[in-house]
Amino acid sequence: MFGRKTCVLLSLLFCFPKWVEAEEITIYTYQHLPYAEQTDTTHKGMIIEIIDELFSRADIDYKIIFNPLKRGLTMTSRSQGVCVLPIDRTQQRESEFRWVGPILISRYGLFSAKDKSLPLITLQDAKSYSIGTFLGSGIGEYLTSFEYQVQLTNDDNLNIKKLQRDRIQLWASEIISAKTIMDQSKVQLGEPELIFYTALRAMACNRELEESKHDALVEALNSMYQDGFMVRINEAYGASL
Repeated sequence: MFGRKTCVLLSLLFCFPKWVEAEEITIYTYQHLPYAEQTDTTHKGMIIEIIDELFSRADIDYKIIFNPLKRGLTMTSRSQGVCVLPIDRTQQRESEFRWVGPILISRYGLFSAKDKSLPLITLQDAKSYSIGTFLGSGIGEYLTSFEYQVQLTNDDNLNIKKLQRDRIQLWASEIISAKTIMDQSKVQLGEPELIFYTALRAMACNRELEESKHDALVEALNSMYQDGFMVRINEAYGASL
């Protein structure tokens, strides 16, 4: 019914939107103040700014979706054009994803309730206490692997409430994020009882992510370190490299 040229044209018209969609990378992140925050009208935070700069330099289209970290990790492992960040780059996860990083260098501490100080000298001293952190957190996996008593939530903000209600005795959290959560909750716990872990946090992408895109993102991140962008944005958010 159609001539050859017409069929080719129709094929291009119908296929082109799918091709455009395939080029876009979906980025999962999660509510993680002050690094990433979703409001009714916008996304903001250090991670959001890094993503925008990174993908702009790599010349790759993207969209950001906020989801709990555990779900973001699951979706990334299942779908080709998907990445999730910031993720602790652990030995257990190394072979599961293609990595772009480091994006953040984070220090983790153990916080106790203000009226129930639990002086800790080494991490071993926390062995008898219940420790709260959140699902998908590398630090949760780390503590669990050494048989600490770990309780997981979908939202790290809930742990400060659990600490106040004595449902956990310690809260394992990234230090800058913990201070932001304290400010929002109007609950000041003071300094951590112990700073016990430093993690390289990166963007984890599906293992089948196109090599050309992965290479472009790695090159873009390298340029962000070389020209000082990463130092400037860390300083702006009170973090350090």
